[in-house]
Amino acid sequence: MDADTAFDILNPDGRFPLLLTCEHASCRVPVAYRNLGLSQAALGRHIGWDIGARAVLEAVVRRLDAPAVCSRYSRLLIDCNRTPDDHDLIVSHSDGTPIPGNQRLSAAERHKRITRFYQPYHDAIDATLGKLLARHVRPALLSLHSFTPALRGQAEHERAFDIGVLFDDYRDVAADLGRRLHQAGYRVRHNEPYSGYEGLIFSARSHGRRHRLVYLELEMNNSLLGQPDSIGRMAEAISQACVGLFA
Repeated sequence: MDADTAFDILNPDGRFPLLLTCEHASCRVPVAYRNLGLSQAALGRHIGWDIGARAVLEAVVRRLDAPAVCSRYSRLLIDCNRTPDDHDLIVSHSDGTPIPGNQRLSAAERHKRITRFYQPYHDAIDATLGKLLARHVRPALLSLHSFTPALRGQAEHERAFDIGVLFDDYRDVAADLGRRLHQAGYRVRHNEPYSGYEGLIFSARSHGRRHRLVYLELEMNNSLLGQPDSIGRMAEAISQACVGLFA
């Protein structure tokens, strides 16, 4: 459970001026946490990670020669896309499922998870950005996530679109990115299924503002990310859009 296992850095010497991040890249839980009391099948659901998001990120990294930082552990252990004081930083329930290992969490355990798994991930993003800026590269930041097409599998909670472009400060860039993804054949919404104005793009925003960089988050419908061909198509559309915006 060393701190340096909290993240993966991909292609750190990439030349394209974009840093990709994935806060919910994995459904792994350190052995000592015994899957937080969940089955492996439960961890593999959307509650445990953003299904397909890392696969798309890796494909974009290859296409663009861009660097990336990914979290190594499940969002249920700690959510790296929330502020440290957010009540959803470590959830006791997710989409109707109780998380036994997160019940009645002590302040000491909360602090330990922040220290070992949360802060090292964000430090890795800052360090990677620092190296890029030292090379006189001013990258944009793009955080990749995925969403389930229907909460609790219920039709009344269906999310009938393919990609959400989340933003707060960079409306014009978000509009341009959304337009390019729409032209690639995707149904695009802005600030859905979550809104950047509600603090739900924490990672991209905190690092972007700290380093004065353009930042956005993409939410992809995970029903489109189940096969290599559809993952490749999504990655190609994102890559081409980023070339048009940031190259």
